[in-house]
Amino acid sequence: MDESNATEWAQADLTGQAAVLDRGGLAAAAAAPVDFPDYLVRHYDWAYLWPISVWFFDHQPIINAILFGNYRRIMDNTLRLLDAPTAGRTLQIAGVYGELTPKLARHIDDLHLIDVAPVQLEAAHRKVAAIGRHVQLARMNAESLRYPDASFDTALMFLLLHEMPAAARRRSLTEALRVLRPGGRFVIAEYGEKRKRHFFHRFAPMRWLLTWAEPFLGGFWSDDLNQVLRECARAAGRTVELDEHVDIFGGFYRAARYTVR
Repeated sequence: MDESNATEWAQADLTGQAAVLDRGGLAAAAAAPVDFPDYLVRHYDWAYLWPISVWFFDHQPIINAILFGNYRRIMDNTLRLLDAPTAGRTLQIAGVYGELTPKLARHIDDLHLIDVAPVQLEAAHRKVAAIGRHVQLARMNAESLRYPDASFDTALMFLLLHEMPAAARRRSLTEALRVLRPGGRFVIAEYGEKRKRHFFHRFAPMRWLLTWAEPFLGGFWSDDLNQVLRECARAAGRTVELDEHVDIFGGFYRAARYTVR
């Protein structure tokens, strides 16, 4: 990224404005200020806000190792459920380390990505530009999307929800459902519920390690995601139906597709 674009990213961060990146460069969009969520600063600044960390974690072998070798299995199932050729106007909610965003950009012409962290938007732009593709980037908080109702055909959350406290999860899900058109698809890739069927669920040292690194994972493990989605859909004036659920790595991870009405 050249010096002028780097300065613009810094200015967007300092002013708290939404930022939209297109082929011509960065332009500040008229929008309310955007602040970092408290939980992000308290628990995940080292993983998502420090430039050196973004550089480190955004190497495919690193993120694959963190997911016990399952990154591509999770990604491939997510892409299959998304069905990129028919996805239409698609919203990726939060940046993702690894190959997912470039793979989406290869097959989806109208791809939008939001994140609250300018450094994550910069990383996404760099990866997509490297393959000669384009994505509309905007600085937003997933809990308060600045899109009109029914703006998108498809929405995607990839390993995001378990990093949020319960109230933030519900607000983010409600917002995602709100911006989907009737008949739209909502694809979620996440940890599976803790049903004690997987060795990592039963092995106390592993549970301790995972919940130490991911302080909101324990609460997410205990949630019935389908029930939470139904409640969030009611709050958004919608209904939601599960189309397909895929267990990955013995149910330790999952991917699911929902239809919104």
